[in-house]
Amino acid sequence: MKQSRWKSAVLWAAIAAQVIAFLQLTGVFAKLGLDAGYVGNVAASVLQLLVILGIINNPTDSEKI
Repeated sequence: MKQSRWKSAVLWAAIAAQVIAFLQLTGVFAKLGLDAGYVGNVAASVLQLLVILGIINNPTDSEKI
């Protein structure tokens, strides 16, 4: 059984991380008055928490590899 990539939590987490990185690179956060390093740290912490909880990567679920 093949899973659609567009329904994958891993894909959406990667897209979110890349969007945040792009916004940091282009200086959008600085224009909004936000510290880019702080935003990146918060995003990384949220993604790490999702991995720890098994939401993004669940090795026990053989159907969603």
